[in-house]
Amino acid sequence: MGAVWQANRIGSAPDQPDPPTSGPPPPKRGRPLARRFVLLTTVSLLAGGGYAGWHEMQTSELQARWLSRYAASLDYRIEPGASEQVLFPDDGPFDRRLGYVDIPRFAERLLRQGFRIEAQARFSPALLEYSSRGFFVPYPEKPHAGLTLEDCTAAVLYANRYPEQLYADFESIPPLVAQSLLFIEDRGLLDAGRPRANPAVDWPRLTMAALSQIEKNLGLPGQAAGGSTLATQAEKYRHSPYGRTDSPEEKLRQMVSASVRTYREGPQTLASRQHIVLAYLNSVPLAAVPGHGEVHGLADGLRLW
Repeated sequence: MGAVWQANRIGSAPDQPDPPTSGPPPPKRGRPLARRFVLLTTVSLLAGGGYAGWHEMQTSELQARWLSRYAASLDYRIEPGASEQVLFPDDGPFDRRLGYVDIPRFAERLLRQGFRIEAQARFSPALLEYSSRGFFVPYPEKPHAGLTLEDCTAAVLYANRYPEQLYADFESIPPLVAQSLLFIEDRGLLDAGRPRANPAVDWPRLTMAALSQIEKNLGLPGQAAGGSTLATQAEKYRHSPYGRTDSPEEKLRQMVSASVRTYREGPQTLASRQHIVLAYLNSVPLAAVPGHGEVHGLADGLRLW
């Protein structure tokens, strides 16, 4: 019995390791679960980001909240004496026509003649930084300019306004005129269902314009599309050099300036969007008339033609 027991013990060899096998090691159970978790997280983030982007494009809720707070800090005040906290525009058809570009030169000449500056604007630190970056200062721009001379009895000796005729407020614009403008240029501008809408950006229109520019650069056939809204067009022909958009940087400057100007009165923008229609109709350049010169504004154009 002892011999049989010894043979069985040696033959079984319970403590010997298994012979090595060829091929890759079996996969660990945790790897498929980790991959599913990463995939699920990525899909969730993309879906959440897509919905947030779509919601923002529809409502402009976040930009209305942030831009209205930022625009409120772009303030100025009038104080006695000359100011070193003010920047004047250096280009733009509107700023040249009204003489804003030449204010520093005019002031210097007058000071040499014995005049003095009684009071001048002081920009807030935020407005000073904003304008130093090249953006257009958001202030209530006058619809027309001119000169009135009166005698000692306040009787008018001479008066001239340019443009001579314009729409006094949004309600005075004939509905057919406003609707025709919006149909051609910016159909969703006065959508009351979007109270916080940013009129400076039309995302579908901007995307089509970008795609058309890519096709143009690649030499592909296609019709060029414009991405300008009424808000950015007004910034362009008033303040951009020569009233044109010569680069993507200039387009960005117009969009930022128009957005900040829109939210200057708060996050609700319907009144600002109505003012855009009014300002556009009162200031859009319309070629020239013999004996008069350049025509600005639809009302003056109808009078002259």
